[in-house]
Amino acid sequence: MREFYLFRVKEEFKALYKTNQVILYHIFKQIYFLPKEDIEYGYSLFKQLTMKIDKEKLDQELFLRLHGSIPYSKNENTHLINNLYRDEVSQMIIKHSYIQIQSNKDFTEFFEQLNLFDHNYFVCDFKNQDYFFLEDIKVLV
Repeated sequence: MREFYLFRVKEEFKALYKTNQVILYHIFKQIYFLPKEDIEYGYSLFKQLTMKIDKEKLDQELFLRLHGSIPYSKNENTHLINNLYRDEVSQMIIKHSYIQIQSNKDFTEFFEQLNLFDHNYFVCDFKNQDYFFLEDIKVLV
């Protein structure tokens, strides 16, 4: 099971780290694994790098776009894909500061949908040490 965290990176940092994404990944990884006593430092660094996600708007627009699709459903704040044809089971929770996706696939349909809304998402899988900008997914597929 893959666990992805998506962060909406500010334009200036995206341009700065586009060709050296490993540095951006290590910054997010450092923030992710910070001890609790350093939380203020981590939050300050996180706010400098990222833009707020309009959770309500994104939740609503994703639901409107996908609700007619058989493999998609939504339960409270959790978006679900259970696509038997692609053998994909994924769930996504949207927060104001990040998006969390758990999936049995390396590539989830949620990536395609989120990329339509914003090209500034940076994806991190800290357990598998994987990272990429969502707009680069076309190259990966």
